[in-house]
Amino acid sequence: MSKKSPLSEIYSKMNEGNSKEKLNNLPDFPRLIDVELTNTCNFRCLMCPTGTFSMKRKSGFMTEELFYKILDEVKEHKTPLRFIRFGEPTMHKQLVEFIRAATDAGSLTHINTNGSYLNEKMITELMDAGLSSLKFSFQGIDAKSFEEMRNTDFYNELVDIIRLTRDLRGEREQPFLQVSTSITYETLEQVQAFRKLMEGLVDQVSVGRTVMEHLDIESVRMRPKEVEMLKMLKAEESVVKKHPECPEVYDKLSINFDGTVTACCGDSDNLMLIGDLEESTISEIWKSKRLNKYRTMLADMRHDDLPLCKTCFDYQGLQTPGLQKI
Repeated sequence: MSKKSPLSEIYSKMNEGNSKEKLNNLPDFPRLIDVELTNTCNFRCLMCPTGTFSMKRKSGFMTEELFYKILDEVKEHKTPLRFIRFGEPTMHKQLVEFIRAATDAGSLTHINTNGSYLNEKMITELMDAGLSSLKFSFQGIDAKSFEEMRNTDFYNELVDIIRLTRDLRGEREQPFLQVSTSITYETLEQVQAFRKLMEGLVDQVSVGRTVMEHLDIESVRMRPKEVEMLKMLKAEESVVKKHPECPEVYDKLSINFDGTVTACCGDSDNLMLIGDLEESTISEIWKSKRLNKYRTMLADMRHDDLPLCKTCFDYQGLQTPGLQKI
């Protein structure tokens, strides 16, 4: 747990100052860019619009041409790339190639993964390609709560994959290894046990609260048993419904697999689109009037005037007064 994330300096800058200060001191180019290699996934997680088949936009994989178009502009600024958003990035057949190209261009790289596609060969290839940071995404804190929310029996296998990744990293400095989970009804004792297990395997452990406010049960396409589980878990939602000061619009862009660009990391259905890389550069989108409108609104904490922002809460605040038991 003594290692430091290679992205920690970027995250620290993103957390500096309040929204008003950020609005008046925007960087010339995004500090961070999230790249969605795909919005498809092999899991059917109940908190996710991909897993519940409620996402309305088309699904697909980012083309090689589009990725290198992004990289050509990013390399001038050495902007870190995070391969995350609404799909499982390890499903993209060119992931290792893209990581290597970004590394060669001077960008730090990060992946969020459910771990199911990782094996010794792929882990080694990602490390050799220069992957900077790797986060294993959980929900829940044990096999039972993981299966409830992730809708698959994979907890113990994921722990084994994390252990394998740690062993394969050996004495390498990178990738920085992280585990992130979120909870609903779990107790302090359960969280502490999870932390104790994971802190022996990775460099950082994050535990937050699962936000389910955005889920419309009427729009999901799931089996009756899954719908009942979703209703139960949604009733157990324990996040304090307090809007955070948004770091997204002042520091980061999110690029969909098809080249459309959104202002919000939680935008699964293109409700806050600000541009398209077929028509504009990243720099032009970053400085656009549309994005500046969102920046101004969020600096004024007008979350409730925006359809996505009104269900965005401070899910990392486990100790916020009002949270159950923890």
